[in-house]
Amino acid sequence: MGGSSIVPLDRTSSIENEPRTLNLDQIQFARDAALYVINTRGLEEAMRIFTEGLEPVVHCVHDKEEVDALNECAEEFERLSNPLRINSETRDVATAPF
Repeated sequence: MGGSSIVPLDRTSSIENEPRTLNLDQIQFARDAALYVINTRGLEEAMRIFTEGLEPVVHCVHDKEEVDALNECAEEFERLSNPLRINSETRDVATAPF
């Protein structure tokens, strides 16, 4: 055979571009740290710590029709995500178990 060589491709898995997730120990550590902040700091300072670095979400809806369409989609999603949900106006409060 005539000296052909294989050149490795410089590819990375698409999973490398995904956000990292926390394992259970890291989640527990974050919970403990949050409880520490809540128990040792005032409300305003704790809120500042928890929201530091966050940026407001910019809405890209430009007109009323787009807002109406988004609201319709949200309502439809809510309805489809819980098909057994009983409308609060039609539920019999006297016989509801909760």
